[in-house]
Amino acid sequence: MTNILLSGACGKMGNAVARCCKEDENTKIIAGVDRAEMLCDFPVYKSFDDVKVVPDVIIDFSHVSVLDSLLDYATKNNVAVILATTGYSTEQIEKIKATANKIPVFFTANMSLGVNLLCSLVKSAAKILDGGFDIEIIEKHHNQKIDAPSGTALMLANAVNEVFDDKYSYEYDRHSKRQ
Repeated sequence: MTNILLSGACGKMGNAVARCCKEDENTKIIAGVDRAEMLCDFPVYKSFDDVKVVPDVIIDFSHVSVLDSLLDYATKNNVAVILATTGYSTEQIEKIKATANKIPVFFTANMSLGVNLLCSLVKSAAKILDGGFDIEIIEKHHNQKIDAPSGTALMLANAVNEVFDDKYSYEYDRHSKRQ
């Protein structure tokens, strides 16, 4: 049995993870962390400072503002972390990488199998095109999308850039450029 602490328990993805875990006899959500109030099958704490249990893993679909307290709790309690929140700053990503030297951390901008397959295909295409083409990512989202560019768009851009040893910088909104 894997005991899970679900960060962002009251959000859309938190609810989806909770439903999946309810159907899986090998997983159990023992607590959640969320500033919103919602009736759940497990206790939900307002912050990591209030959590009274130690899980096997933390699954995070919350907000970038939670990162410091989440990583502090996980490191202090030696708990593995799955981070699937997007919109982190460069400094926050560096903190995630540093924490991965202390505890197990899985960090992705998108948990979708299809998007991760697309990321692999993008790398292959970038290798074949070998810098002979400009690569542009155009995205469209629902009206509740908060971060732009999205974590998925950045994940794809980073995959391309990784092929070229991170030598490219990103340009956003080039609609007024004519070159």
